[in-house]
Amino acid sequence: MVASLTAACALGAAMLGGIYVATDRYQKAASLRTERQAITQLLALEAGATIEEIELFLDAERSQVVYAAHAFGTGDGEGERLTFSLDGQLVAREGPGVHDAGGTVGAGARRGLIPLGKVYVARVGGRLAGFVGESTTRGYKNRIRYMVALTPAFEIAGVRVVEHEEDPGLGAEVATRAFEGQFIARSAEATASLDVTRDPMPEDWRAALAQLTRTPVDEWRAAHADLIAREGARPIYAVTGATISSRALTDGVRTTVERFRRRWELLEAARGGAPVSARAEPDHGGPQ
Repeated sequence: MVASLTAACALGAAMLGGIYVATDRYQKAASLRTERQAITQLLALEAGATIEEIELFLDAERSQVVYAAHAFGTGDGEGERLTFSLDGQLVAREGPGVHDAGGTVGAGARRGLIPLGKVYVARVGGRLAGFVGESTTRGYKNRIRYMVALTPAFEIAGVRVVEHEEDPGLGAEVATRAFEGQFIARSAEATASLDVTRDPMPEDWRAALAQLTRTPVDEWRAAHADLIAREGARPIYAVTGATISSRALTDGVRTTVERFRRRWELLEAARGGAPVSARAEPDHGGPQ
């Protein structure tokens, strides 16, 4: 009996392992397609747009922050790697295939590093077209993973919840276009003080947001410019019965925008842009 059970378990494990190996690359490819599609839609990118992926890590042992940049969909060791001290000083710069004592941020070098999220930088014809920051925040039941798209002027171009476990009909409503649309066109300055209210949503604003499900964002913004300007100075209207989820996503978006501005300033300075005035803070507390 023991031998039979052992053989059955070994055979089952081998079959499951084989299926995983055979399907893993297809799952990863599908995930990449989904992410690229979301980025393209959020920024309304043209067909020839290029996307750079920047992964952020905290090296707590060395008190450093690592930025690993590479073309979207390629390996971690295929691009540039910048390492900063926590006070914003550039410690090391590495190119493709260049290693320091810690190695590149590949599978092996990731041991002991704390992920701080991802940033996608889109360009069209070499010109900056916008950014998308991917991060998570703690919702009512579990983590909410979301993307925030920004224009080159750091105005919110869109918000997309890509993964959550909130209750259907309640917290799950934060993943609808109507709720996400409340963030569109808000400036970084306005987002810095963004809050949530339980007040009823004005009916004209509710009707306008409902059109987002069938109208391209550019057309929607042009058609409702006055309403968008009015609501841009007001807080986010919480989903009825789901204030915790509404506040969680709002706080996450606010924090993501604020931190991204500092991080981008740091990167631009290291790459020959404007002077550094930001700090490479670890950001491992709260939404990342």
